[in-house]
Amino acid sequence: MLKHGFRRLAFMVGFAMFIPALHAAEYPNKTIQIINPFPPGAVTDIVARLLAPKLSASLGQQVVIVNKAGGGGAVGIQAAKDAAPDGYTILVTPPPIALIPIINKNSAFTLKDFVPLTLATSSPNTTVVKSDAPWKSFEELIADAKKNPGQLTYGSAGPGTTPHFIGELVKLKTGIDMTHVPLGSESAAATAVLGGHVNVAFLTLGTTRSHVEAGTLRALAVASNRRLKDFPNVPTTVEKGHPELNLKVWVGFFAPAKTPAAALKRLSAAINEALKDAEAIASIEKAQALIENLGPAEFAKFLGEEERKWSEVARVAKIAQ
Repeated sequence: MLKHGFRRLAFMVGFAMFIPALHAAEYPNKTIQIINPFPPGAVTDIVARLLAPKLSASLGQQVVIVNKAGGGGAVGIQAAKDAAPDGYTILVTPPPIALIPIINKNSAFTLKDFVPLTLATSSPNTTVVKSDAPWKSFEELIADAKKNPGQLTYGSAGPGTTPHFIGELVKLKTGIDMTHVPLGSESAAATAVLGGHVNVAFLTLGTTRSHVEAGTLRALAVASNRRLKDFPNVPTTVEKGHPELNLKVWVGFFAPAKTPAAALKRLSAAINEALKDAEAIASIEKAQALIENLGPAEFAKFLGEEERKWSEVARVAKIAQ
C-alpha cells in the first residue's frame, strides 16, 4: 500500500513538472495584442497594422492593435510595461521609450523594463523651410543662424519629443543657437513653417513629403548617409560634413521584461519573417518608411548608442520635465 502511494506521488510530481513545459510548447494559444502608444494614423500604427496580418498567419493566433495614446507615448509604454510578461502583450514604439526616461527622472519606466525584439523600420529626418525662405541650402541656414544667434526659430512636436531632441542635436553639432518653439505635433510644426510662424523644422519624411512635392516646403537636407531615391536632388547631412547628423526616427517592437525566452524567440522570428514579406515591404515603403529589420542583439546595441547620444543632448540643452 505504501509502495503504491509512493508511485502515485512520484507520478503526480512528474506530471506537475510537465505542465509548464506543456504550456510553453503551446505558445501562443490565444490572441496577442500590440500596444501602440500613439493615435491611429501615426507611423507606429501604420507599421503595426501592416504587419499584424502577417504575424497572425505566422503565429497561428489573432494579433490585434490596441491604441493607448497620451503623455507623448508614456501612457501606452507604461501599460505595456505593466502587462503580464507572458508573450501576449508586446509594444510598438518610436524613440520616446528611450527619450522619456532621459528627461523625466520620475518616469515609471526605463529601457530596462523591456526586452528589444526587432528594430522594424526607420523614417529619414528632413530639414524643411518655407518655399520662399531665403535659405537655399543647409549651409546657408547654418551660416545665418551663426550670424544671428537666437534669432531663428525651429518648431517641434513639443518639449522632449523627437523633433525637439533632433533640433537640439543640430544646434550642438553645428555650433548654432536657435529658439525652440514647441507645438502639438509634427503636422502642427509643418503647418507653422508653412505659415511663416517658425523658420525651420526637423521632421520625418512622412510628415513633409506631400508639402515638398507640392513645392510649399523646401527640403534643405535629409539626415541620412545616402540620398533618397524619390528626392535625388536633396543633399544629405553626411555629405554636407555632418556625419553625426545621420538620424532616423525608428519604430521598434518590445516585450515586457521577464517574458519567457521561448516566447521572445517566437515573436522576434515572426516579426523578422513579416518584414521580409514583399507586400509588407512595398506598403511600408509607400508609407515613407525604410525597412531595418534588426534582431534583438543588434537592436539592443543600437538602443545603447541612442541612449548615450540623447542623454548628452539632454544634458547640454537642459531638456527636462
